[in-house]
Amino acid sequence: MKTRISVQLLNASVRAVTVLALACPVVNWAATGTGQNLTCAEMEEFLRLGKMGAQHNIPKGVTLPKRATLEYRGMTHDAAIQNVDISKNSFQTIHGTELNFRDYWGYNVAGYELAKILELNLVPPYVERKVGGELASLSWWVNDTMMESDRVSRKIDPPNLDAWNKQMYAVRVWHELIYDTDPNLTNILITKDWQLWMIDFTRAFRLRKDLREPKNLVQCDRRLLAKLRTLDKGVLNEKLSRWLKKSEIDALAARAGRIVEFFDKEVASKGEGVVLYDFPRTQEACGAGL
Repeated sequence: MKTRISVQLLNASVRAVTVLALACPVVNWAATGTGQNLTCAEMEEFLRLGKMGAQHNIPKGVTLPKRATLEYRGMTHDAAIQNVDISKNSFQTIHGTELNFRDYWGYNVAGYELAKILELNLVPPYVERKVGGELASLSWWVNDTMMESDRVSRKIDPPNLDAWNKQMYAVRVWHELIYDTDPNLTNILITKDWQLWMIDFTRAFRLRKDLREPKNLVQCDRRLLAKLRTLDKGVLNEKLSRWLKKSEIDALAARAGRIVEFFDKEVASKGEGVVLYDFPRTQEACGAGL
């Protein structure tokens, strides 16, 4: 897995957190351990305001992520912490030399906010928070999972191949949309009921307006394609400009258009029934299953 802030911005952030805390409905936080599910807004509140315990290294990830247990109003849950913020004119990766390289915790939060815009319930909540005096992303820890890399190495077959493929097709669309240059299999988590969750986007949101690997696009969910078709740059600026530059947002919007064009051509040549499908995860409430 894979910054200095003005007083004015910090005060605005504090005010925003206060408004969120007051606006949230009353939650029996302690009861969540007995099966009560939280909404994404409630998980975000927990991540922002929870008291943080000792941090421990996560054995996966070149950006040295940490894991810590948070406590908030009688409830405890773990979070993953990433504070990486590296910019280089060029950087040698396993895929070759990358120019204008950026490895940035803020892309995690931008990815989560983008998933909410698209109503794609495949990304656990991420928030911005100061940890040890440095800005970082905190993500909701997805319990009891297996990494896709482990599934592949152990040769475990999904129990429902059709349902699995529909999830993976959505994952592929996502990686093309955000231009993730490090979409490795350790960043795909599988729950016990075979639901996928995508994490760690610190090397995404590149400036390229073309698609990275269009051959990976096979099928697309109808609702997701409709969301991409109507993706508004004004909304992207409003929701993502805290973590993405204008050039990054422009590139994101351009790639969304390329994905729509690709699938429109596929539908025209192969037929809608072959290319498009209905994916339950785009019809769920944000955070369902966590």
